[in-house]
Amino acid sequence: MRLVSYEIQTLLGRFERIGALAHGTIIDLTSAHLALLAESLDVNAARRQAEAEIPPDMIGFLEGGKGSRQAADNAVAYVGERLKAEQRPLGPHGQRLTYDEAEVRWLAPVPRPPMIRDGVLLLDHYRNGMERLFKIAEKDRVPQAALTMPVYWKPSRAGVAGHQEPIRWPKYSEKLDYEFELGLYIGKRGKNIPVERAWEHIAGYTVFNDVGLRDTQPAEISLRLGPTKCKDFETSKVMGPWLVTADEVPSVENLRLVNRVNGEVWFDGRLSGWAFTFSELIAYVSRDETLEVGDFFGSGPPANSVGFEIDRWVKPGDVMECEIEGIGTLSNRIVRA
Repeated sequence: MRLVSYEIQTLLGRFERIGALAHGTIIDLTSAHLALLAESLDVNAARRQAEAEIPPDMIGFLEGGKGSRQAADNAVAYVGERLKAEQRPLGPHGQRLTYDEAEVRWLAPVPRPPMIRDGVLLLDHYRNGMERLFKIAEKDRVPQAALTMPVYWKPSRAGVAGHQEPIRWPKYSEKLDYEFELGLYIGKRGKNIPVERAWEHIAGYTVFNDVGLRDTQPAEISLRLGPTKCKDFETSKVMGPWLVTADEVPSVENLRLVNRVNGEVWFDGRLSGWAFTFSELIAYVSRDETLEVGDFFGSGPPANSVGFEIDRWVKPGDVMECEIEGIGTLSNRIVRA
């Protein structure tokens, strides 16, 4: 299932909703479930049950586990049947059950993750950064610790943005770059999770663009405290366009990834050369620390896929796209802040 978070305009203001991309449209899952239940229940009882089983926010939905997923499957099938006879089916009080993509504002699949942890699971990219950005000597480019434990950092949640949202290039930088990665969301709380059980905690996957500023990054890294304002600013953590549930992605370790700028392919390769798996990262992070539903993890980009690695640089007005096999295509235009 492809799950989306989106915003719609109503007479009462703008509201966030969750839906499923199916039958060529976005299905409002809560409203569709209400309409299905209202065929056999009092409409007020149907509304209460629908909002309990499919809350209109992604974290609430994921917390519902198998019950919410079954209700969503039923709602999607119900709308599919109605679409055979109705162009735009409505609920018992005239609620919209479907939306065209052009009618909504896309949000990140989880608009406000409780925590973001961006891994460096493909170490060739890390090695390239040590060489080209930070001029680290060859013998020191990959410290021994990076070979024995998963490397990750914790970006700000304030930077989260969605598909088609403009990326605002900060005024304090002249060199913006992208890092397209595979991202995942946690769907089940857990602590001290064994590696072999980590997959049970994965809700699904999305495309992730970790935007950064290469002219300010070297100085920040030299302080040995990790990146700060070179990586944390509004619209710097782009996620989407949707969450593909884990049951639809049997393996992530060799997926094809294609980067395009203004339609031109800048990289076409595979998510390969993993030093650590997502399962190992989840197990490592969860040691004496509880992972919450909606937490986000990034993989890091494949080697030679990033602007500084191929010495090609984006500019204001450019449209950046990343397509990951079986996941989707994330697209955003760059604008000057």
